[in-house]
Amino acid sequence: MRLQGFFQQIQWLDKLILMLCSCYLLVDACNGFLLNQLGRSFGLSALYKVMMLLLMLLSLSLRTGKTFLLFPGLFVLLLPGAFYSWLQLGGSLAADLGLLLKLISPVIAFYYLLSLAKLDSQFALKFLHQVFVFNYVIVLVNFILGALGYGYTSYLPQEHLSKVDLGSKGFFNAANELSVVLLVLSAWLLHYYWQKQKLIFIAVAASSVWCASLMLTKTGLLGSLILVLLIPVTPWLIRLNWSKLALVAALLAVITALVIWQAPLLLAQLGLAEKLQHIYQQQGLLGVLLSSRDKYAAEIWQVVSFYYSDLHRVFGVGLIGVSEHLWKFWAESDPFDLYIFYGVAGLLFFFWVFIGFIAQNLRLCRLFASDIAATLVLLNLLLLMVSCIAGHVISSGMLWPVWGFINAAALIQCQLQQNHREPQHAAQ
Repeated sequence: MRLQGFFQQIQWLDKLILMLCSCYLLVDACNGFLLNQLGRSFGLSALYKVMMLLLMLLSLSLRTGKTFLLFPGLFVLLLPGAFYSWLQLGGSLAADLGLLLKLISPVIAFYYLLSLAKLDSQFALKFLHQVFVFNYVIVLVNFILGALGYGYTSYLPQEHLSKVDLGSKGFFNAANELSVVLLVLSAWLLHYYWQKQKLIFIAVAASSVWCASLMLTKTGLLGSLILVLLIPVTPWLIRLNWSKLALVAALLAVITALVIWQAPLLLAQLGLAEKLQHIYQQQGLLGVLLSSRDKYAAEIWQVVSFYYSDLHRVFGVGLIGVSEHLWKFWAESDPFDLYIFYGVAGLLFFFWVFIGFIAQNLRLCRLFASDIAATLVLLNLLLLMVSCIAGHVISSGMLWPVWGFINAAALIQCQLQQNHREPQHAAQ
């Protein structure tokens, strides 16, 4: 009886977490609305997400104590350099503690959904799908409001542009983070509805590309098009041998070259050509790709090398160490930023997360020919590229719930598939 009561309590807690996760992007949009209208957000989004995290950690601690211990261990691994900077400089460690919490949040969401699946795999997948549908609708409504003229533009006014109101991100404040959230939400829904209902797939594909074209970020535009075009063929691709895969890769390279060749015409239609042409004239192709992030990185490296010892830099100097000397303390390239802030441990953490997710899904492709795992290999490779050249992926406060959940989904589906096979083999 006690055990039954224990599981009933967990079910109640999981339903609460489901409700909170299903509308977390609505809270982000409300946060942006308050900032837009009142100039203050009152920390609404941060408080909401901290509550989500605490409830997930509570659920994890009740079910899997060993996994729960991973998270304080990550803090101990990543924090020493920033802590030493705080001892030297004084001030507050709050920004570093907040960033570290964002870094480990996708891992918490990943392990939380896996722990839920151990009790009820079907409920876990239903949970995940509801979270993705609700939040996608929230994003879509936000972009409709943006198209009607409400909220923020994607690009700030610049002297070299004849149009200063390029793009719209509605009431979400961070365009780069919104771009990767759109990619992750779209990846799951495109995969799900390609298998279930082709008409809804077409609707999701059209709305995703429309949202990305309204936002006018390179990440959103290219990423959405890649997902729409490649997700339908991933089941076929994972069944090809290496020689045929090489042929497909060559064909994709040709198509990419053609798209780049016609890019000026496409960008002119979208209204972004003027901005990119100016950047190209000033900084060349590298400037178009990195949007001056290489300059920010060089400045940060120079300042950190001047003020801190080699040994200190091995452990990282923290946000506190860089913000002491520069107002622009992000280079907006995740591996570079994590190395500067948290040293070798930060860089290893970055590769542990990305390589872990990609390797896990490649393994599931090989063992189970899993369609969702193939989609996740594509998605995580896209996010890795974005993380390196645009940043704010692994450190995103908007992305972590859906990114953690979607990477757990392939494991859960393959486990269900394996469990389904075992009774059949036993019957034979």
